[in-house]
Amino acid sequence: MDRIITRFAPSPTGYLHLGSIRTALINYIISKKAKQKFPNSKFLLRIEDTDKLRSNEKYSENIISGLNWLGIQWDEEIIYQSQRFSRHKEIALSLLKFNLAFKCVCTSEELEFKRKLNEKKNISIKRLCDKCENNKNIQLLENNYCIRIKIPNEPRTLIKDLIQGNVEIKNKELDNFILLRQDNTPTYMLSVVVDDHDMNVNTIIRGNDHFNNAFRHIQIYKHLGWKIPQYAHLPLIHGEDGSKLSKRHGAVDINKLKNIGYLPKAIINNLILLGWSPKKDKEIIDIEEIIKKFEIQNLSKSSSIFDYKKLKYFNNYYIQEVNGFDYLEKFINSEGSTKQYLIKDKDKIKIIFETYKDKIKTLNEFIDIINIYLDEEFVVKNNNILDKNFKILVSLFLTNLQKIEVWKNDELDLCLKTFISEKKIKFSSFGKPLRYILTKNVVGPPIISIFLILGKENTLIRMNKYINS
Repeated sequence: MDRIITRFAPSPTGYLHLGSIRTALINYIISKKAKQKFPNSKFLLRIEDTDKLRSNEKYSENIISGLNWLGIQWDEEIIYQSQRFSRHKEIALSLLKFNLAFKCVCTSEELEFKRKLNEKKNISIKRLCDKCENNKNIQLLENNYCIRIKIPNEPRTLIKDLIQGNVEIKNKELDNFILLRQDNTPTYMLSVVVDDHDMNVNTIIRGNDHFNNAFRHIQIYKHLGWKIPQYAHLPLIHGEDGSKLSKRHGAVDINKLKNIGYLPKAIINNLILLGWSPKKDKEIIDIEEIIKKFEIQNLSKSSSIFDYKKLKYFNNYYIQEVNGFDYLEKFINSEGSTKQYLIKDKDKIKIIFETYKDKIKTLNEFIDIINIYLDEEFVVKNNNILDKNFKILVSLFLTNLQKIEVWKNDELDLCLKTFISEKKIKFSSFGKPLRYILTKNVVGPPIISIFLILGKENTLIRMNKYINS
């Protein structure tokens, strides 16, 4: 093999989700790694939009923009499967011509009746159509038929999968599936093989839920004399309850992940470690190192559990990088509601970022924090930690703060410590309610940090509002 050509072939029937992102990521990594040895290797993108009832252009756009946002770049132009119907039909008719397929007039109701009847008799027969293949009259029909593949009963079909290993089944276990429907539209079974062949895809990496289909696809490759690609079927991602990952476990599609404020680096870092280890002390790994170290044969056969806590850990790590504020700035500009604050006082938002970044897990958490500090109509609500004694103390402390000329850390720290000492009060009994009247939260960054974010004028305004309330 002088090159490796992989592909990602999603159906635009929903938003790009974590399972599909992982599949795209691994295809991308394998092709990028191969390019170092075989420069003609490629990673291709095909949109499988043959399901006209469920496919939607908004999902296609979401898939494309999502991959771009993640930095998963494909080679060449995007292939849209629906534009290749004539080619798929051509192949189906060719198989029919060379007696490798047959015409079928069985209705879905007839086949379902046979299936249930066999089930009652405890008979396992996959090929429910048994009247059409050898019926000359049916084979002479000019219309109102579908085309089914012919599959020999013997011998067996073997798949040498890069992840699952060697798996073999008896041919008689395979159904004579439809290639071309009665309305002349191709099925997935046919289209995927024709497109992969025509796109020169020689390495197919996809979810393990397609493994059984691979045995069927191989029959088409063999009938047409086409080279069978190398397969690698990825184990599925599960939620913490052991079931297939879905939206009930949390955000799973690219829109929600992006809107919550997860970073591409964090998503990629988390997904690549599902069932694979770079064999290093730290779990942090960037895409360049992944490409260098990743070997698909070392991927676990077992399903992996997606841990949102781990994703948040990675996200927090990347937020704290040197260019972390750039991520927040882009997020605010796309989010919209706090964009006015960014224009008005970018420096203050930078201070907020530096103060909170070690605790923040997702960028959207910054939005509420920014709104608290830059809200000119800020009014604190009553709380059981606020009482008359505290109001008296705040009034006295306000007098001390007003005297500070240089609003800096050392001066503020000295002022607060001196006041606590002189009044012989516990820091927590004064600090918690003070933090609350300034931010509406009893927990948060140090009081001095809050003073510095608000600035002298706004700090005094908020304290006065509380005193006079």
